[in-house]
Formats: sequence, C-alpha cells, structure tokens
Amino acid sequence: MDRLSYLLDHLNVSAGVFFTGQLCGLTNFEEKDAGHIHVLRSGTMEVVGSDKQRLSIDEPSMIFSTRSHRHQLVGQENNGAELVCASVRFQTVNSSPVVDALPALVTLPLASVRGLDTFIEVLFAEADTQQEGSLAVMNRLMEVIFVAVLRHIISEGESSKGMLAALADPHLNRVLSYIGEQLNGDLSVEHLANIAGMSRSSFIQHFKSLLSASPGEFVQHARISAAKKLILKDKPMSVICHNVGYDDASGFSRAFKKNTGITPREWKKLHLIASGNHSENLGHL
Repeated sequence: MDRLSYLLDHLNVSAGVFFTGQLCGLTNFEEKDAGHIHVLRSGTMEVVGSDKQRLSIDEPSMIFSTRSHRHQLVGQENNGAELVCASVRFQTVNSSPVVDALPALVTLPLASVRGLDTFIEVLFAEADTQQEGSLAVMNRLMEVIFVAVLRHIISEGESSKGMLAALADPHLNRVLSYIGEQLNGDLSVEHLANIAGMSRSSFIQHFKSLLSASPGEFVQHARISAAKKLILKDKPMSVICHNVGYDDASGFSRAFKKNTGITPREWKKLHLIASGNHSENLGHL
C-alpha cells in the first residue's frame, strides 16, 4: 500500500468549515483533537506559530495545522484577508503515530500544490453564494484539499523518522501493510520480524528507531483504531473483538481503556458529541 493511502485509511479524516469571509485583527486557533485548514484567496495576513515566529503572507496560500497546534492569524485592517477556515478531525487520537507523522504547521502557496485550482474556485464560489447544501459541499472540498496537502508533503518532504519514514522503509512497509490487513492474525514480534526479513532483536531496534514505539504498542494502537471504526458502525461487540484480534469483550475493553483512558461506550458518546459540535453552522471569527 502506498504511504498516502495508508495514512488516509488510518486517519479517517473529516473536515468542517466554520468560517468564510474577511479576517480583521487577531484570532487564536487551538482545538482539542483537531487540526485546521485555512485557505487564503486574497489579502494580507500574518501567521504566528506557538514559537511566536511570525510569517507574513501576501499571496493565495493554504495554512495547514495538525495535532491541535496552537497558532494565530492576524488580518490587516486596510487589506483584509479573505478566508475559508475548517477544522479537521481524525478518528484516531493525538498520540497516534500516524498523526505524529504529519508536520505541526505548514504554509503553502496555492500555486505550489498541483491540481488545486478547480477545487479552490468551487470552494469560494460556494462560500460566496451560500446556496442550500453549500456547507456540505465545502466540507467535502476541504477534505479533498487535505488529501492534496498530504500528497504534496509526502512527495516533497524527507523524513528520517516517523510513520512516513517507516512506510518508505522496504522492511517496515511490508510489516505495516500486514498489520493493517491481519489484525486478527498472528502479530507476534517473531512473526512480524520474519515478514520484515530481519532477526527479532534487529527488527525491534529498527522498529523503535523509526516509530518511537515497540511493535506490541503499535499493534495495540492499530487494533484500537480499527475497533473505533467498527464501534461507529454499531457492530456487535463479538464482531469487533473477532475482527481486531481480541478473544473476548473484557480483554478488548481493558485494552481500549488502556489506549484511550475511557471505555468503548464512553468513547463513542464523546465522539458523537464532538461530531455534532463539528457539524454546526457557519460562524464568525
């Protein structure tokens, strides 16, 4: 599986537009378990990261943040920035190695990302007209834009560690693909090392060096992430346990709580509440 498809499959991203219009003054952005995409069509503004460094933007650009990264946008009063802003949520959690593989804050001129012209044009046309269904259309367009940004990051960036590096590694790529396809199969360290074509000790060391987690920790996270998708589909607990490799509901619940801090039932309730808030109507900054 290619790196982009792997990331998208595990992130299960959803976008929700919450602002369209001109930005004047300073606005803070930080949302638990969510990133943001800001698309600047015209005007001038500054982006201030958590390190307080300021970046001035005076051309059509996209600002992309992940992992609840704190940042600020500052619009100029005499040349207001025309924006569409969306929050981006992942079905996984902030501690996920998949989310951690993404850069915290990226600013890209729109011209540098191929294939975005049509999507951006339709995005702002929907924002301007506000027809029935415009919000739903803009949400889907923001998800497409998110995919385009990821494709650009993967094609242009180089990483010596993290999920992107692991997916590019010929040994670990096979292992990660196998884990994703065989969650209810043999995922012992010995078997995974054999798939990687490495000794047990070398495999563990290599795995940890790239992913900062042991194979066992990664497998548990992959199983819990897959279980979340099944929980949201209202699958029976017996089906969920079988599909993700747990013998019984009690063992699965213990693993789920260890990974997330809450029970599967509590997680589903919180997720549905967050999704409801995420789908609220357009607001103003």
